[in-house]
Amino acid sequence: MAPVLLLGLLFVNCTRREEPKQSTPSPAAAPAIKILATVNGDPITLADLQDRFARAGLKPEKEAEFQVKEEFLNRLIERKMMLREAQRRRIKVGLPEINQRIEAMRTEPGKDVKETLGGMGIDYEKWKSDIWEDMMIEKLLARDVIRNAHVSAAEVRRYYNENPQEFERPEQVRVRQIVTATEDEARVVLDQLQNEKADFATLARQKSTAPEAEEGGSLGYFAMGEMPGEFNVVFGLPKGGISGVVKSPYGYHIFKLEEKRRAGRAGLEEVSRTIAEKLSRQKQDVRYKQWLGELRGRTKFVVNYQGLRQ
Repeated sequence: MAPVLLLGLLFVNCTRREEPKQSTPSPAAAPAIKILATVNGDPITLADLQDRFARAGLKPEKEAEFQVKEEFLNRLIERKMMLREAQRRRIKVGLPEINQRIEAMRTEPGKDVKETLGGMGIDYEKWKSDIWEDMMIEKLLARDVIRNAHVSAAEVRRYYNENPQEFERPEQVRVRQIVTATEDEARVVLDQLQNEKADFATLARQKSTAPEAEEGGSLGYFAMGEMPGEFNVVFGLPKGGISGVVKSPYGYHIFKLEEKRRAGRAGLEEVSRTIAEKLSRQKQDVRYKQWLGELRGRTKFVVNYQGLRQ
């Protein structure tokens, strides 16, 4: 099962009951030396927070700025706490792994990530260091949290049997479509489908202007009311049937009904993966909170929230 505990889970806010000891506010100092928190003696300065806050692209409203920064500081504390634990456990992330992750994040083929970040005013080396930290923490969580969240077939079956209402579904259809900009174009396509017996998926890739054209026009399964009203024509088609030209605000459509599923309860085999992922997320959440509490309990940290106001 693919890991589902996302890095966003790392940043559970410190509640007031678990809030670290606050230090006495210090006189005004430069951001680079103003210490907002220490984690086992390791400082987090105002400059650290400002840098990361900017890289995160956060721009809160003025009245919410202090609260957002306070929560962000809590996140940095937990992040540093987990990073130090990963280092203590001798977890390693190599440069090839980092480069592979960066390559996977490339937004446009051939476009340099460094150039993209530079255009956004983000320091590449600091951003790369963030990626390294992310991967260190991900490996730590994989060892201590995710691998302890296995879900057995018996658990999946039990959940399925105890929650039948979750798996009831209305009649659904699986449909492909071709969308053109003009009615004339649509009628040419329809003629190819009806008289020349052209393959629908192939024509969709060649002619359709819709986003799913690359997938042969596949819209997947949907129920009545889940798509614009113009799409309802497909519910009257036989399996394999092709509609006429249907006009909508998006253009001119031709639909093909691929499959029809009757209303009823989805089978266990069909939904078992979804159930397993849901139960695994629940287990991860419980385990994560327990694990983070244990980690926090053996960490010494002091926070000066008032330093955010100065």
